[in-house]
Amino acid sequence: MFRVTGFGFWVCLRRANGSGFGFAFGELTVRVSSFLKGSLCLFLLFSVNNARAQQIDTVFRQPLDIPVLLSATFAELRANHLHSGIDFRTQGTTGHKIYACEQGYVSRISVSSAGYGNALYITHPNGYTTVYGHLDAFNDDITAYVKQQQYEQERFAVNLYPDTTRLPVKRGDVVGFSGNTGSSGGPHLHFEVRDTKTEETINPLHFGLGVRDNIAPIMRRMAVYPIGEGSTVNGSTDRLILDLEKSGKTYRIAGMKKLKVVGKVAFGIDTYDQTYGSVNRCGPYSIRLWVDSFMMFSQTMDRFSFDESRYINSLVDYDYYIHHQVRFNRMYIEPNNRLSVYDRQLDRGITSFPDSGIHKALVVVRDFHGNNSRLNFTFEYAPGAPGTPVSPQIPEMFMLPGTHESMYKRKFTHVQPGLRVTIPADALYNEIDFTCVASRRPKGLYSDAYKIHNPGTPLHKAMTIEIAADSLPERLREKALVVQIEPSGRRSSAGGTYRDGVVCTDSRVFGEFAIGVDTVPPRITPVNIKNGANMRGVPNIRFKIGDNFSGINTYSGWIDGQWALFQYDAKNDLLYYCFDTDRLTKNTQHALELKVTDSKGNTAEYRAKFTW
Repeated sequence: MFRVTGFGFWVCLRRANGSGFGFAFGELTVRVSSFLKGSLCLFLLFSVNNARAQQIDTVFRQPLDIPVLLSATFAELRANHLHSGIDFRTQGTTGHKIYACEQGYVSRISVSSAGYGNALYITHPNGYTTVYGHLDAFNDDITAYVKQQQYEQERFAVNLYPDTTRLPVKRGDVVGFSGNTGSSGGPHLHFEVRDTKTEETINPLHFGLGVRDNIAPIMRRMAVYPIGEGSTVNGSTDRLILDLEKSGKTYRIAGMKKLKVVGKVAFGIDTYDQTYGSVNRCGPYSIRLWVDSFMMFSQTMDRFSFDESRYINSLVDYDYYIHHQVRFNRMYIEPNNRLSVYDRQLDRGITSFPDSGIHKALVVVRDFHGNNSRLNFTFEYAPGAPGTPVSPQIPEMFMLPGTHESMYKRKFTHVQPGLRVTIPADALYNEIDFTCVASRRPKGLYSDAYKIHNPGTPLHKAMTIEIAADSLPERLREKALVVQIEPSGRRSSAGGTYRDGVVCTDSRVFGEFAIGVDTVPPRITPVNIKNGANMRGVPNIRFKIGDNFSGINTYSGWIDGQWALFQYDAKNDLLYYCFDTDRLTKNTQHALELKVTDSKGNTAEYRAKFTW
């Protein structure tokens, strides 16, 4: 047995001959001794406290002057990312005044048909930047600046970085109005606080803001995972899903079901939080797991960097989510998961013991305001079956020279007739047994279909797919792309281009792929205009636009030969122009031309004359 101070770290290595040994790593000296008959067992408990303590004394002004209610919390589990701020409810409507939380200057303005839509970034002298997303409109000064830049660039979607003196603001200034632009699913204000220097996003609840919460998180289900060869849960090598029920002030396994595990085991929790005055299912602030007296796992949602946000696909049980649309928060850490929200761990949260016995476990889920829920359960543990060693997960610091490099650490290339797949280093979170199966060419496509591994396995970085284009006619090369085929048979574009005899694309998901083409131009459907229309008294010109496959790439409109600012609302397929008296003469006839192009260069045009 040995002990290491300063790291909260201990290891037990057992040999068949009972011998012990010692070694040193860095400044840490380790002594090892003990005995296990007939096998070599690595029992590792590893704890590193890398939490970044939040010592924030800044209090921001509330960005809204309506009751402070949340519809989403910081670092909630979302599709392929952690939620980078908090969402304020806006009473189901748009147009509420948005106030600067502190003095500073507008450092960035983003206008987009997706993402944050109309978004404003204000940099403050205290080292923080606040972000206000999905706005319906900016104030007059900002609007004038944005419109000027859009006409100069002849683009609706712009990213602007004004000079530090161009748009100063004071605490409490109205900087915009709440909306539902971009990828918003309903009217609300998305609000962030970022570290100006590092660009890391910080939990805004550290800055006051007057949010109330007296509701403890809800626990719905627990997942139990056998880890490694020889491990089982209740006799099965598959994950076990257990419903939870409340008993008094704590939770327990529903029906008091027995839990028996063999070998290494880990846990996951399906949980959410609710805040005062809201029915939305929000994310909790922290999750902790104890087994006996050991804290095996702890995560706290204080801050993270945007380049690590996609690690959510390892934080959750991705395979279960893909098939059941339920996100279990894993209470263990895969080898290539580099999220910084973990502040304590023993052996990556994986539980293992040298001897059989009954063990007590406790899960505590807490919200930011200290309301917590507790799950108590016990499990009967047995080591792996005799002669069936449990595969250890050895930390990199113990990898010996010459040890086989893990697949997720290196570039991996798979080649078979008609296909090449390249997975870059650090694209996987764990080891996989890669598979790829070809099937006969589907109807309407131009290659065999290739089922590349398992859609339930996440990719952190995009793999490159190259499919031989032997059956693709030369006249269609410019229109070629890679098609993804869902299990339901639905087909969607995975992008890509023809090059040197193959059609190539990058994909961040595994699945089934083949070569297809897009030769159909986009659709332009006028909503309130026709040739010869009288548009007097009408505020705007509106069109519905769409594309059957590769997606809208560009759109441009001209009135009387001059570029006109058409705004694009992608989630509603709406393209519209608001009449502008500064650029358009009233009570005259005008000529309109509109052009929309998809990602394979197919173009649709619309022309009309109108009076305004």
